Amino acid sequence: MEEEEKENISSLVNEPAVRYEKAHNGITKSDFIAVATMTGLNLSEFSSFLPVSKRTIEKVKDQELLSPQVSDRVLQIATLYQQGIELFSNSEEFKDWMSSSIIALGNKRPIDYMDNGTGIAIIHDLLGRIEHGVYS
Repeated sequence: MEEEEKENISSLVNEPAVRYEKAHNGITKSDFIAVATMTGLNLSEFSSFLPVSKRTIEKVKDQELLSPQVSDRVLQIATLYQQGIELFSNSEEFKDWMSSSIIALGNKRPIDYMDNGTGIAIIHDLLGRIEHGVYS
């Protein structure tokens, strides 16, 4: 991922006012693609977590805004991945963890929880517990 894309994603997720504004008004398809690239998921995989079809995303032009509902979910995922990558200090290790069966999730994979806000919050919580050494 290019340095400019990393900075753009960083400002999207680290600055609460920017994140709120983008979630409220919509992110561009270019921002969406940058987040999808950060996750290492292809468009089909990533769009399976969104309240919109892959085909709808494909129709959107690069600088066109996605809906607030889609933008909010993309930003939730971006924030989750940034937290995980920082915690694991390596994007590949975090991606492997996301695809592994986790006992605390009933032997389900964290990535299976990303299709709604509650699932994403559960993964955030689990990452927070790992960060603080509280395993369950």
